[in-house]
Amino acid sequence: MNTILGIVLVLGLMILVHELGHFIVARVFGVRVDVFSIGFGPRLFGWKRGATDYRVSALPFGGYVRMAGQDLSRLTPLTWRRPVHPTN
Repeated sequence: MNTILGIVLVLGLMILVHELGHFIVARVFGVRVDVFSIGFGPRLFGWKRGATDYRVSALPFGGYVRMAGQDLSRLTPLTWRRPVHPTN
């Protein structure tokens, strides 16, 4: 049981540091961060400070930082860009 708890804590710390790196770089370059989440899925708890929603989510398998302009649901197939170097 102690081994599992240790693995979860170390993995959680690694995820936090990794996502914090994305967050810090975005802020340094002036990109608005909409969501800083540890975990995926439904929000369990968190707080909102400024434009950023800090949250802990239900599935603890990673995390994400959603930056301004990353809402892909508003794109239609006509607005997708072609690759710079097509493979075919």
